[in-house]
Amino acid sequence: MDEIAAPGALGEFGVLPGHVPFMTALKPGVLSTGPRRPALSRRGRRSAASGAQRESDKISVLVDRGEPARDIDRDTAAQELAAVDAELAKTKAETAAEVKALLGKRAWAAARVDAANRVK
Repeated sequence: MDEIAAPGALGEFGVLPGHVPFMTALKPGVLSTGPRRPALSRRGRRSAASGAQRESDKISVLVDRGEPARDIDRDTAAQELAAVDAELAKTKAETAAEVKALLGKRAWAAARVDAANRVK
């Protein structure tokens, strides 16, 4: 039995076949697909993503950006996260929009690092 695990805006959630239809917001994070049994969970596919919808036995994932975890260079992703953290530490953002943009940039960088770290 396959499961989709996704980073919901209110917390991570899983979806199994036959799940009641629903729509939810995602936050940047790792979207995983694969067998439900924990011993096999590393065999599934993972991507950094943000956005999903489930209808019957069909799942639509709507994302602003996505990247297969296997394509992410772990060291480069970690450097990008460190650079965003440094930018946040020294910023003098004057508007809420500027702060929101930086936090969004950081969330995406952290999602890429997390996805890269989950790939063997």
